[in-house]
Amino acid sequence: MNKLNFTSKKFKQRFLSINNSIESFFNKIKFFKSNFKKNEIIKNNRVFFGVAAVVILTLSYFLIPTIYDKNTIQAKIENHISKKYKFNVKFNEKVRYALLPKPHFVAKNLSILKDKKEIGVVKNFETFIGLGNFFLIDDLELKNLSLTNADFNITSEEFVFFEEFLKTEPNENEIILKKSNIFFKDIDEDLLFLNKILNSKFYYDSTNLENVLVSKNSIFNIPYKLNIKNNKYRKELFINFNSKKIRLNIDSITNYSDNIKKGIIDLLFVNKKKSLNYEIDEKSLNFSSEDKKTLKGSLDFKPFYLKSNLRYEGISTKDLFKDDSLLVEIIKSEILNNQNLNVNINLTVNDITNIDELNNLNLFVNLEQGDITFSKSKILWKDDLEIILNDGLLSYDNNEIFLLGKLIINAKNINNFYKSFQIKKNDRKKINQLELDFVYNFNKNKIIFDNVKIDDKSNEKIDQFIDKHNSNENKFNNKVNFKNFVNNFFSNYAG
Repeated sequence: MNKLNFTSKKFKQRFLSINNSIESFFNKIKFFKSNFKKNEIIKNNRVFFGVAAVVILTLSYFLIPTIYDKNTIQAKIENHISKKYKFNVKFNEKVRYALLPKPHFVAKNLSILKDKKEIGVVKNFETFIGLGNFFLIDDLELKNLSLTNADFNITSEEFVFFEEFLKTEPNENEIILKKSNIFFKDIDEDLLFLNKILNSKFYYDSTNLENVLVSKNSIFNIPYKLNIKNNKYRKELFINFNSKKIRLNIDSITNYSDNIKKGIIDLLFVNKKKSLNYEIDEKSLNFSSEDKKTLKGSLDFKPFYLKSNLRYEGISTKDLFKDDSLLVEIIKSEILNNQNLNVNINLTVNDITNIDELNNLNLFVNLEQGDITFSKSKILWKDDLEIILNDGLLSYDNNEIFLLGKLIINAKNINNFYKSFQIKKNDRKKINQLELDFVYNFNKNKIIFDNVKIDDKSNEKIDQFIDKHNSNENKFNNKVNFKNFVNNFFSNYAG
């Protein structure tokens, strides 16, 4: 019995010891949890206040430029641009400071000056600043420039602005130009043409030691890319012009070490490559093909006078007169309708590639006091007909473009001509000469005739036929239509 009681007591003691141990363990856990929360809060508070302090100090640092004197900032920007890029600017509105996306100064309606004359206005101007030292305004570092919605008005005298700009001393900064226009004008301030700048960047290539201009543009509604590189040490200027729309690529290398600048232009037009040599000075530009036969000409700057002789072995009228061709776009732009342009171009083409019957084109183009004439131009229809254009004139009326004039057709071998067009034998009359006036509408691709004379005589049947043709607005859009017109013409003449 005593032994049993002793065993029972011992068991109880061990059970209580275990129970106390368990209770002590859980109490420790509870205490630890309680104290852990308190420690974590303290710790988090320290992190929070530390981060807040860093943010406040950082913002305070970046907001320091807001307290700068605005007149001092404007003067600093003006001096920076004048020193770096050799042109002047004038603030027409107060400069403002902006923090995002990165620290920069902003101005509206900034004027660009050349020899104290305003040649451009920038609606939105930005200059970014370095992050080095904001505490002292004198230590403030100005970096890249951004110009958006700028309009430049340039004459031949101010064009030197761009030449000098390309020759600026090397620096690490960039100039970005977006959504801008260059209005090229003559000495009377009449618009010659408009160049739209979509996106342009000017920078210094430290690897090749070159000032570089890369630009996306549009002229006469024709998009093109322009890449210009100027190496001051070699005194070489490289220019690349590329337009996929008109299938034209131009590469030019100019050496300007002497007063007379010499260079080579490589032309790739409609998959045909040509190389031109040229010389340019202050007064004129002379150019020629390598064989001196394909192309030769000169351009005087003051007054503007272009004289050129061009020779092609073959050319397609489809490439020249399709709606998006360079020639059509230039005509539609009315750039040629200018009182100050004087041009004399003689174009000789041996073969019209898309019209087998036409050959030996001699086209004489004259621009004088806004009039564009093509008098005494001529072409052969095989060896059978000589077609002469007299009193040819390009005219603009109500936003439409017309070519009008008088055609004189001399029959060299009328019988061969009749055979070619399969004219009925009863309709084959002896003819020496055909005269007629015409008006061609470029916009509507339509031609009308008038005052038809055969061997210097009018014909009532022919007049009725021509009137019917004009009223029906028929078009020569294919060879079949043209052939039918010719057959019906001689059928009516034969009576």
